Amino acid sequence: MFARKKSLAAVVIVTMIMAILGPLGGSVALAATNPELPRYYVDTTYSAPTGNTITLNSGGDLQAALDSAQLGDTIVLQAGATFTGNYTLPNKTSGSGWIYIRSSAYSSLPAQGQRVFPANAANMPKIVTPNNTSAITAAVGAHHYRLVGIEVDTTYSARTSGTALWNMIQLGSGSETSYSQFPHDITIDRCYIHASTNGNVRRGICLNGQYLGVVDSYISGIHELGGDSQALSVWSGPGPLKIVNCQLEATGENFLSGGSDNLITGLVPSDIEFRSNYLVKPLSWKEGDPSYCGIDWQNKNLFELKSARRVLVDGNIMENNWVDAQTGEAVLFTPRSQDGTNPWAAIQDITFTNNIVRHSAAAFNIMSDDDRNISQQLQRVMIKNNLLADIDGAK
Repeated sequence: MFARKKSLAAVVIVTMIMAILGPLGGSVALAATNPELPRYYVDTTYSAPTGNTITLNSGGDLQAALDSAQLGDTIVLQAGATFTGNYTLPNKTSGSGWIYIRSSAYSSLPAQGQRVFPANAANMPKIVTPNNTSAITAAVGAHHYRLVGIEVDTTYSARTSGTALWNMIQLGSGSETSYSQFPHDITIDRCYIHASTNGNVRRGICLNGQYLGVVDSYISGIHELGGDSQALSVWSGPGPLKIVNCQLEATGENFLSGGSDNLITGLVPSDIEFRSNYLVKPLSWKEGDPSYCGIDWQNKNLFELKSARRVLVDGNIMENNWVDAQTGEAVLFTPRSQDGTNPWAAIQDITFTNNIVRHSAAAFNIMSDDDRNISQQLQRVMIKNNLLADIDGAK
């Protein structure tokens, strides 16, 4: 078995050994077995519905609009208007197609395939949660929604232990016991999701569902005092997931798959397409930096897999990671049955190619299996054609 912590040289050796021997701990193979790529991909092509249009201006009842909309309708929210509350995407059974919830200034937003930035918020309506309940929650089995050009914010900032806002957008709860309960076919498109400078937030988006997409979006300010936070996280959803061309900021892990046990035997988040994203921790979160904000938000890693299958990680930039709550590895492939009830937790068929990892204390941490609980063994990981720059623990 390999030791838990790896130097860059050790990682290179690991990839060479895997190419020769195949799966770790297995018998000698005649040739290397490449990881399997995702079997299923999420289609996030923008195709405007042709049903009714519900227009909502400042002061309108957003939940009533969501309740009355049928599949195929469009809800247009006034750009610049603020809708304060905790809104639910209902499980619709009437109509056909998708429900689009979009900005009235859609034509002024970046085109599909281009990332939005905070400067684009002027052309977005704002949905704000005033408490530690999600701004947007998908009901059990909710499906076929697309949020386009929406700003999601919170005024909640209490930093008492156990009072964090858990998910700014919650797609799936993690308590599902059957596949029919998962939300599915939901896309977050060109949205700006953020917490305040001192906001106490666990996650930007919880992605426990099927055929979920987050594209061309900007998620920032995700931090929780004394706990792990993630811009995007999945542990109970089966996938597939598409995360493409987003900026992701979080103190714990910018992206995390696994990390909590799920309730469906054999479920491992699978078929994840993770491309062209920018993962960064602002230096204002780093003690000793001139811009330090003065709050120790417990920084950990940039990209972490604890349970995942068939993941394509390609063409991303991951930067700024330092020794804080952990020892500074930017990327972790560490199988983990977090609470000891998911012995099926696995990291298998991971393709990590054409990425830039820079300004980090260390590059990779790779484990063959869980060193505390029973898990499946890591198999078929390819790390190829990546640039690692400014990897310096002392710095």
